[in-house]
Amino acid sequence: MKSALRQSLAHRPALTTLGCFLFLALLVVLSGCSSINKTKAKAAAKAKTIANRVILRPTPLNLDVGIDSEANKNSPVAMDVVLIKDKNFWKTAPDMSAKDWFARKDDLQRRYGKKLQVSSWEWVPGQPIAPITVKVPRWLYGAMVFANYPSPGSHSAPLPAGGKVSISLGEEDFSMAVAK
Repeated sequence: MKSALRQSLAHRPALTTLGCFLFLALLVVLSGCSSINKTKAKAAAKAKTIANRVILRPTPLNLDVGIDSEANKNSPVAMDVVLIKDKNFWKTAPDMSAKDWFARKDDLQRRYGKKLQVSSWEWVPGQPIAPITVKVPRWLYGAMVFANYPSPGSHSAPLPAGGKVSISLGEEDFSMAVAK
């Protein structure tokens, strides 16, 4: 009986070491699971955001436009909002000036067809302008605003793919503020 007790006590340190090792391994696995769950949660949230904005329910673009009484040397201002569904055109659009856009508008619409959604307006200085809602299509690469001023400058800017934007058509150029 004493020899059986000695043998049982002799294996106890090995079991204790093995138990500590297994406990530490379990802690490592469990802590890894929480970071995996956080990563999965972030990926799921990102996928849901992309799905809602681009595929299922794109957020409309709400424009609040104002025009100064001295805008464009007291002449009407034409403004286009262009929603771009063509990847190649989107690569060049942010560098395009309003002068280029308005000169090539018909050709670009013919070339890209349904891959460009163009909304056009023209206002006289001081005219009150009702809020504008532009429906954003699925699979949008980007959006641009172009204002037709004769003064030097690009008079163009990229727009968010949805949300609220305030545009102020000034004397020689426009300014824009994106609501967060």
